[in-house]
Amino acid sequence: MTLSGFSRWALRAFMALGLLFIYVPLMLVLVNSFNGDRTFAWPPHDFTTRWWSAAWANDGARAALLTSVKAGLGATAIALILGTMVAFAVQRFKFFGRDTLSLLIVLPIALPGIVTGIALDSAWRSVIEPLGIGKGLFSVIVGHATFCVVTIYNNVLARLRRTGVSLEDASADLGASPARPSGT
Repeated sequence: MTLSGFSRWALRAFMALGLLFIYVPLMLVLVNSFNGDRTFAWPPHDFTTRWWSAAWANDGARAALLTSVKAGLGATAIALILGTMVAFAVQRFKFFGRDTLSLLIVLPIALPGIVTGIALDSAWRSVIEPLGIGKGLFSVIVGHATFCVVTIYNNVLARLRRTGVSLEDASADLGASPARPSGT
């Protein structure tokens, strides 16, 4: 489908407006974080890094940053492993429930976030807490991983579909087995 010149221009204009709507407020907050005044003043009267220094000197802020980094790295690691494994299984093998599994993997991103959050909370209370594992960093990692695994799964699956099995067939013709890593 080819768009007319006006349609392309209109789409670009709407995209630019959407990006401005998202990023201009973020840039205002960033610029104001260097404002020397204690209240919002535009334009900023003087430049200072005092607020950044105060935030870095705050033990609570540093602990929150460290917790966020741990949660992000943990969720990313889980999502990379699970998303890649499921994408390979769905793309390369035929098995009962394959389409259902694919739907269940994509479901957290298709449902409203509040529905997925309530479902995760309910599952946590009924399954995990009786095992003696309370809510904490691990529950945050699991919650974030449920959303991240969708992104990994979709990207890996798309790449596998584009690649096909021709590279695997060529490797098999050269003597490689599915269980044998390359280079050995």
